[in-house]
Amino acid sequence: MTDPHILHVDLDAFFASVEQVLDPALRGRPVVVGSADGKRGVVASASYEARAFGVRAAMPIFQARKLCPQAVFRAGSYGEYERFSREVFDVLAEVSPTVEGCSLDEGYVDLTGCERLYGAWSAAPLGRLPFCRDGGGVYVRREARAVPPARRALTPDRCRWIAAVAAWIKHAVRARTGLNVSVGCATNKLVAKAASDFAKPNGLAVVPAGAEADFFLSLPLEEIPGIGQAVRDALHKWNVRTVAAARRVPAEALQGCFGDCAGRALYRALRGEGETELAAPSLPAGMSRETTFWTASSDRRFVEAEMFGLTERLANALRRQGLAGRTVHLKLRYEDFATVTLSRSLREPTCAEEDIFAAARGLLDQRWCRTRRLRLVGVGVSRLGPVSSRQGALFDDESERQRRVHRCLDNLRGRFGFDVVQRGPRA
Repeated sequence: MTDPHILHVDLDAFFASVEQVLDPALRGRPVVVGSADGKRGVVASASYEARAFGVRAAMPIFQARKLCPQAVFRAGSYGEYERFSREVFDVLAEVSPTVEGCSLDEGYVDLTGCERLYGAWSAAPLGRLPFCRDGGGVYVRREARAVPPARRALTPDRCRWIAAVAAWIKHAVRARTGLNVSVGCATNKLVAKAASDFAKPNGLAVVPAGAEADFFLSLPLEEIPGIGQAVRDALHKWNVRTVAAARRVPAEALQGCFGDCAGRALYRALRGEGETELAAPSLPAGMSRETTFWTASSDRRFVEAEMFGLTERLANALRRQGLAGRTVHLKLRYEDFATVTLSRSLREPTCAEEDIFAAARGLLDQRWCRTRRLRLVGVGVSRLGPVSSRQGALFDDESERQRRVHRCLDNLRGRFGFDVVQRGPRA
């Protein structure tokens, strides 16, 4: 039986990199996504030029501006991010039919059983690329750095074709989108994820079968996927600060501290043992879109216009995935940070922005108060199901015209970007 072969593909500084592709003048400059004015909000993404100054994701925008005042701040082009993400996952789908998306900017590819398909790639130029062999048994290559002649090594024969496929993915994504990805190759998802992080930025790392434990032993405890701050704090109380020390803790002690399931998972993770099967695609519980206003507002027309824009993006995402929802949700956050969530169920599932917006506007009527200013509004849909499961009326000409309009708009936006067509809500 052949070993599992899992790739983890991670886009480098995704949002910021897309902004640099959309505006070539930003290349080589620090870019921070999260706020256009650089005053309110949190950092969603920072380019590596900004990270050199200490800017990190989830950092308050005002702090990022203090650390890197010369940075270019952007609010974010989320429609474009979705479009670039689809192009990247289209590349992955060309390599293997088994792809698991984790988010817009990362996913897993299962190459198990593909050796007969790609085995000849071992002798191709991509299969002969030089790597550096790290002390932890991992082979790593970063595009931004040349491999020193004294440290050049080829990956082992049994996984050379995997490295070639990973290199092809990197080159294909770069050619089609202008974006860089880091790829980790291993026998399970946990090690593949750690390998792609190890290879950043714009790198490729291969962990051969049998080297998983040694690779994890060479990493700091905080770089093991799934071991967050809370787990590290608990281990620090036992004076456990390295992977080697954590491995000496008995499984029973970990289960007693973290619970049976979490303790066993931690025990296995420390030894480089993880899942080898990708999750089967499943319907999401719901989908939503929300936005935070630059300044709190009590302007009803402005709020409704923002709601319709969110609803259009939500409906577009539903139709792309072939889904329709039956329950509409509205989220309101006021200036004092009080948050209210309302919902309404429809008679029939829908993926039309007109139907979703009508329900959301009805919910807004219930809680609208001119004396309270809003700082955030969100629209969501739950109880999702395939569009094909809907039963339409026999002579519903209006719905057919609506579907044609949506199909035309979706095609235009998919080709030229979401903002190519601007619509407004009916009065």
